[in-house]
Amino acid sequence: MKHSYRIAEISFGRPHWDAAYEFEFNGSHFEVQRFSVNFSVDGVRRLIETLRNQVDAFALTSLPPVIKLEQKSYVHRQYLEIMGIPSPVPLCDGTGLREIANINSLVKKIESGKIQPEGGIFFPSAVFCAELEEYIRHRYRKSVYIGDAYSLLGVPWLIQPFPGLMTLSKLVLNVANFKDLRNNTPLAETKLQKMSRSSLAAQVENVQYVFCDLPFLLLFDSAATEFVRGKDLVIWSSHPLMEAEVKKYNPRSIINLFPENYRVHPYMNYSVLDATLRLVHNRTAPLSIEEWEQLMTEDTEIRQVARKYVMTRNTSTQAKISKGINVVKNKILSEKEPDFAFVIHALSHSDFMRVPGLSALKYMPKEWNDSFDKMASKVPPFVHGHVKHVISEESGKEINGIIYALPATPKVLKNTDPEVVYRKIEGICYDAANRGAKMIGLGAYTKIVGDQGITINQNSPIPVTTGNSLSASATLWALNDVVKKMRLLNQDPQTGMVDGMAMVIGATGSIGQVSAKLLSLVFKKLCLVAPRMNRLQELKETIQKMAPGCEITIATDANELAPQADVLVTATSAFDHKIVDVMLLKPGAVVCDCSRPLDFDIEDAKKRPDVLIIESGEVILPGPVEIDFDMGLPGKAVYACLAETALLTLEGQFEAFTMGRDIEWNKVKQIYRMARRHGVQLAAIQGHTGIITDKEIELTRQLALSKRNK
Repeated sequence: MKHSYRIAEISFGRPHWDAAYEFEFNGSHFEVQRFSVNFSVDGVRRLIETLRNQVDAFALTSLPPVIKLEQKSYVHRQYLEIMGIPSPVPLCDGTGLREIANINSLVKKIESGKIQPEGGIFFPSAVFCAELEEYIRHRYRKSVYIGDAYSLLGVPWLIQPFPGLMTLSKLVLNVANFKDLRNNTPLAETKLQKMSRSSLAAQVENVQYVFCDLPFLLLFDSAATEFVRGKDLVIWSSHPLMEAEVKKYNPRSIINLFPENYRVHPYMNYSVLDATLRLVHNRTAPLSIEEWEQLMTEDTEIRQVARKYVMTRNTSTQAKISKGINVVKNKILSEKEPDFAFVIHALSHSDFMRVPGLSALKYMPKEWNDSFDKMASKVPPFVHGHVKHVISEESGKEINGIIYALPATPKVLKNTDPEVVYRKIEGICYDAANRGAKMIGLGAYTKIVGDQGITINQNSPIPVTTGNSLSASATLWALNDVVKKMRLLNQDPQTGMVDGMAMVIGATGSIGQVSAKLLSLVFKKLCLVAPRMNRLQELKETIQKMAPGCEITIATDANELAPQADVLVTATSAFDHKIVDVMLLKPGAVVCDCSRPLDFDIEDAKKRPDVLIIESGEVILPGPVEIDFDMGLPGKAVYACLAETALLTLEGQFEAFTMGRDIEWNKVKQIYRMARRHGVQLAAIQGHTGIITDKEIELTRQLALSKRNK
C-alpha cells in the first residue's frame, strides 16, 4: 500500500521562497508546505502548536544557533523541547545528516578533481560549516581563508585560521541568543553594505572557491559580489529561486554538495530530507551520527573520514552539552515571564571588562580601545541579566524585569546613524513583548539618541519610558540629603528659600530642564548653562513665570559663574570634553553628576577634596530583590531610570510616562510620590571611589571651611 505523508517546512528566514510542492520517494508520496517566520522564534512556536495535528513531520530550516555550535545533532534534538513545545510529531532539522552528507560529497568531488582546494578557499562564515572547514584546513592549511569577523561582526578583515577563531565566532552567535530576532537588524540592512571592501576584495581575488550556505550568502546582498564573482561557489542547500538570485553575483560555477541521489525535487534540502527519511524508516526520534553515517556513506574509507571530522571533532563536548542543556532547560522552566524590560549599554570601554571572559581586556594596549569598541558594537543586543522579586510595600504585588545590553559605548552610539540604533532597540522591544514584558525603559545614552525615545516608542509594541522623571527626582532627593549634611547653606525663615546659587549645566536637556524648574522653587539664585543661548532664554522666561522670586542668569560657558555656585547639577552628554574646570569650583560646593558617562572623573575628585562630587541619586527597589548581573553599582542599587520602569509596572500604569526632551515637572512629583508609596529608598550616596559616608562629608565640610577662611 502506498503511503502519503505531509511535511510542514518551517524556515526561520524570510518568506521570499515559500512554496508548496510534492514528490515521490521510496514508493511513498510526500506533500511539503514551506512557512517562513521572518526570524521569529515565537512564530516557530505558533506554527508547531497550530499544525502538529495536521502534519506527519516538521522540517525546521535555518534555525538560529541558540545554545552551542558544537554537536548540533544533540543540541537541536532538544531545541523545541527547551522552548517548551511538546510534540509527538518528528522535529527534523537535518543536523547530523547534513554534516555526514557534506563530507561524503566533498571527499568524492576532491578525489574526482571537481574541487581542488589547493586553488584557495574562502569561508565567509566558517562557523556554519565547521566540519567542512576543519577537514579542508587540516589538509590545505595555507589555502584556507575565513571571513567570520567580516560577515558576523562587520569588521573588514580576512583571516587565515588560528586556534581562537571559532571561539570568537561562537561568542558572537551565543550573545545573539534572542528569543525573537524578527526586528533585529538583518545583516543586509546594516552598514555592512556601506563599508569599504577594497582590502577584502583584494585578498579574495586569487581564491578559487567560496564555501557558503546559500541562504546566508544572500543576506549579504551586494557584498556577496565581492565574495563570489568569478569563483566556484560551493553550497549545500539549494532552491531554484535562490540559485537564480545568486547567479547575478556572477560566480564561475555553482557546486552543490547535496547528494544527487536524494535530490528528488528542486526544493529538497537537508531538513526536508531528514523528515522524509525518518518517516520512511518510521522513526520519531532523530537518527544518530552512526545511523546517518551508515545510511549516507557507502565507501568505508570515506566513512572513516566523515567520522573523524563530524562525530569525534570534540569528544568531550557531548557530556558538557548534555549537562548544559539540562541547566538551561531547568532555568527556562523555572523562570517567570518578565513584567518589564530595560536597556543598558557600556558607559565606557572599561565596562566591557566586567563581562565574564573579557577581563583580559585590561592588558590590551589603550590605543586599541576605540577599534575594539567599534567591533563590539557590531554584536547584536543580548539579554544581560534579570532583576527579580521586586515587591511593593503598598500592595504586595511582585514583578520581575529582564535587562538587555547594547555592547556600544556612548562615543560609538553618538557616531552611529540613529536609524541603526532605533532598529536595534526596536528589536529589543519586540523581543521583550514576546517574553511577556508590559513596558520597557531606556537607560543612559539610548534615551538620548535621535529624538529621545519618541520614534522608538512609536514603533514599539509596548510602552517605552526614558525614566528621566524619577532620575530627576532622585537627583534632587540625593542633593537635598547631602546639602543638609554639609550644613553650609542657610534657609530664609520667611520665604523658605535657600540663600545660595544653584547651577544646572545642560539645563536645556530633559533632566536639566526639570531640575532647573524644581531648584528655582528652592534657591534664591539659579544659573542655567547650555550651548545655545536662544534655548536658554526661552527656558529662563518659562522658569521666571513659575518662580518670580528666583534670580535667574544664563550662560553658555559654565566656567564664567562656576566660582559662585553652591550647588551644581550636571546633566549633559559631553563625554568627549570637560564641561567645567573643577579648580574653579567654590570650596564646599556640592556637585551632583547625573550624566552618563559622568562629567567628572576620579582625577577631578582628587584635585578638589574640599568639593563634594556625588553621582546622581541611585535607588533601591522594594522587596528581596535579586540582581544577577554586574550593573556597576554597589549592593542592590539600581539606576533611577530603571526604577521608574519598575514602578510604573507595579502601578499597572503602562504608558510612555517620560518621553522626549521636555519632562513635566508635575510628573517628577508624581513619580516621587509613587516611589515612596511602593517603598523605593534612596541608595547610599555614591562617589567615584564608592559609597560616601557621613564621616567623609564632614571631612569635606571642614576642608571647605578652612579654605573659605583663608
